[in-house]
Amino acid sequence: MGIPEINNKIITPKKHKEVITEYGIQKGKWILTADVVIIGSGAGGAVAAAELSRNGWNVVLIEEGSYFTPAQFNGDEFLSNVRLYRDAGFVSSEEQTISIVQGRTLGGSTTVNWQTSLYPPHYVTDEWEKRFGLKDYAKEKMNPYIKEIHERLGVHQVPEDLINKNNNVLRTGGNKLGLHPEVLPNNNRGCIGLGRCGLGCPINAKQSMFLTFLPDALTHGAKIITNMRAIKIEDGKMKTVTAEFTPDPYDKYEGELIQQMEIKAPVVIVSAGAIEGPALLQRSGLGNNWVGRNFKVHPTVTVFALLNEEIKMFSGPPQSIVIKDGHNQDNTGYGFWIESAPYRPALATSLIPFYGKQQFDVMKNYKNLQAGIVLVRDGADGETNARIEWKFGKRKVYFEITPTDGRNLLRGIKMLAGIQASAGAKELIFPFSQMTKPYIVEKNSNFDWVLNQSIETGNINIGSAHPHGSIQAADSPDKGAIAPNFELYGHKNIFVMDASVFPTGLSVNPQITTMSASLRASRRLATEKITRI
Repeated sequence: MGIPEINNKIITPKKHKEVITEYGIQKGKWILTADVVIIGSGAGGAVAAAELSRNGWNVVLIEEGSYFTPAQFNGDEFLSNVRLYRDAGFVSSEEQTISIVQGRTLGGSTTVNWQTSLYPPHYVTDEWEKRFGLKDYAKEKMNPYIKEIHERLGVHQVPEDLINKNNNVLRTGGNKLGLHPEVLPNNNRGCIGLGRCGLGCPINAKQSMFLTFLPDALTHGAKIITNMRAIKIEDGKMKTVTAEFTPDPYDKYEGELIQQMEIKAPVVIVSAGAIEGPALLQRSGLGNNWVGRNFKVHPTVTVFALLNEEIKMFSGPPQSIVIKDGHNQDNTGYGFWIESAPYRPALATSLIPFYGKQQFDVMKNYKNLQAGIVLVRDGADGETNARIEWKFGKRKVYFEITPTDGRNLLRGIKMLAGIQASAGAKELIFPFSQMTKPYIVEKNSNFDWVLNQSIETGNINIGSAHPHGSIQAADSPDKGAIAPNFELYGHKNIFVMDASVFPTGLSVNPQITTMSASLRASRRLATEKITRI
């Protein structure tokens, strides 16, 4: 699949010179007006831009990251992390309690995600309604939107011939233990299992936003400008979004550049993600004290398994098998899921809790390593111990796992170790900092000891690739930052449409939920244009 020709209209730094001439821009500052400004081009912002522009709105969308075509996607892990991810792929909390992976490029995390495409199960959407008054999100109610998104993105179960060895370890071990492994649905068209999803798909198989909804928006006249970071939103009947140029560190720019934008519009949609979104609202002085609170991350830990055969975890679709917690007695989903991860050498090295020769000896067998991950739906104890704050001129992330979520994490590690051992693992590398060498698997190895491990800061290596919930929606400002229609409490016509609005943990990848909900919300908003603008 080729790049849509309409993408040539995307305003990148290379087009600044002609835009400066066309619009008569003075002193590097572009001042323009629109019906709506959308901040962020990921799952929420792209869908909103496509839907509103299709309904006749004058849309301006700005994206902090750069636009890369598949010809620029390559296997260089370091270069890709710096160019495609926020904070070069390592957003760290203040006390180093968690490391978070989040996309920062045109298309947002949809450009670098692992394709897993799931909508929340009933126990999640039931809780949304019970705790937060968010009605009609059950799958049967949302099916028209989900179906439309699935068809557009090519969502289907991973074919048998593409389920790689990394995932098959989970299926083999899980079947031996009677755990009922399931095949996951992915979003792609023509995947051949290159395993480069996290570095950008070089053959356009993964249906990210820059191949789907962003071209739709461009077709209907939307302006999409990359390398522009929103600095501040000023409220009022006519709102103003100020943005500044953010260069790519590995690109060279010639000629004049647009250094600043000032976009005036009666409607603003914030789709800047669960980390930068609340930071933007806070430094703009917008929203109530729920902005940045109850930050959800789906805490994740990794257990590496060494096998006799080559695994090559980076080969093939990253995730195709899942094993769910079968001991969740209250049916709330506050348990764990077990999946696989296709870590490339640099990331694998950072996750192995050893140093020096011990770490080097492990990495010598990198091709024989399998990576299993345990993911918990955080929030079992109510509000999370995690938040986003903008203070002292910086965005700060705070995270501490809650007791029940921590116990669920340990239960998941125990089960994962048993699965890997049943699949033939010789050694296991646990995410516990006090372990200084691999665990040797014996015939009758018992992993009950895992349940007694400490989850205190510094004792366990926790990561995340699913930040959400930090600007949560609720039917009252006492319970959330935005109303059920995604409008920011206390601020007319400022909306938030991305994963940050969902107040409790989803199933796994929040992006299908975000797209479906944004499609519904933007269609409602589109019908109100006459009264709003």
